[in-house]
Amino acid sequence: MKTNSIHLNRFKQGSALLMVLIIVLVLTLLVMGFSTLMKNEIQALSTHYEEAQSFQLARSAVALARLELTRRSTSPYSDGYGNLFFVKGNKDYEAAIDELKTYRKGYKIGSGYAAYQLINIPNALDPNKLSTEGWHRLLETACGIEEGEERNELVDAFQDWIDKDNATRANGAEEEFYQTLNPPRHVKNAPIVQLEEILLITGFTPDMFYGNNALEIKDGLVIGGGLLHYFMGDNSPEGAASKKYILSGTLPPDSSFTFDKEEEMRFKRLNKKPEHLYLVAQGFLSQDMEQEEQSLQDQNEDPTSTPIYQARHIILIRLGFSKKKRSYQIEELFENASGELLNRILTHQQSQNERFDYD
Repeated sequence: MKTNSIHLNRFKQGSALLMVLIIVLVLTLLVMGFSTLMKNEIQALSTHYEEAQSFQLARSAVALARLELTRRSTSPYSDGYGNLFFVKGNKDYEAAIDELKTYRKGYKIGSGYAAYQLINIPNALDPNKLSTEGWHRLLETACGIEEGEERNELVDAFQDWIDKDNATRANGAEEEFYQTLNPPRHVKNAPIVQLEEILLITGFTPDMFYGNNALEIKDGLVIGGGLLHYFMGDNSPEGAASKKYILSGTLPPDSSFTFDKEEEMRFKRLNKKPEHLYLVAQGFLSQDMEQEEQSLQDQNEDPTSTPIYQARHIILIRLGFSKKKRSYQIEELFENASGELLNRILTHQQSQNERFDYD
């Protein structure tokens, strides 16, 4: 009887210990799960906080660029790659540009930096101002569309889209046609404001607009690349020749061209302020800019190394000079611009041998 009592007590003690172990195990798993959840929440919150900071820093970069653009008595200087600076006076413009380069590279605000670039692309075409003949030459140059019915329809469709009347051209389309589409839409009957509006016009495709054919240089002209490339502009001599050909039908007298890197890098004073320019404003967090540059250099030397990534927000703005207001006004603004779009802008700062490689 006593022996059975001892065994029963031991069984009860063992059961109690097992229950305690199970409870401890469950609590441990709950604590670990809660800890992991809290860690993820903290990381998500930290990422959101960094993104908010970089967003505000990018806005600050826009404000810094505005200060440079609105300074009085400045002259625009640009190199062959499109880097644009507004310098006060012209006696020692090189020193002034070097100072602005350092300032633009990253102005420290709190725990982050605000940086910006001004890109001059003088050979941009305005689709609203192109003549009928100009549109024919543009579609030939940018898209490789030969003379014929397709090109006639595209040109007339664009002209019908922006004109003020509802009279349909021979190969065009007006309100009656657009109302038959699914879903239906109204013809604008006014100049386009954003370049992507062209994709609303019947016949125009993303391949035509963004370019499904590679850019190349042929007979002294830039050929291919889609409509957007010519609306955004091109700093190269061939780009200037293409613009002249599209506007007037004049071909360059000599197709030979020798690239001079030193000449392209030299800053020259422009006779007047560019009609259009791009502002690339960035806000980013960094532990140390020198450390970041070293990280990028290590990445270039050893592609297997892990670069230091940072929260970064980029704003791309297309500015147009208003003669009436005597200042630059925002024409288009892209919050957190895509890499593809930025590449199209910043490619103009590369050498002639690299300028047309978007891959």
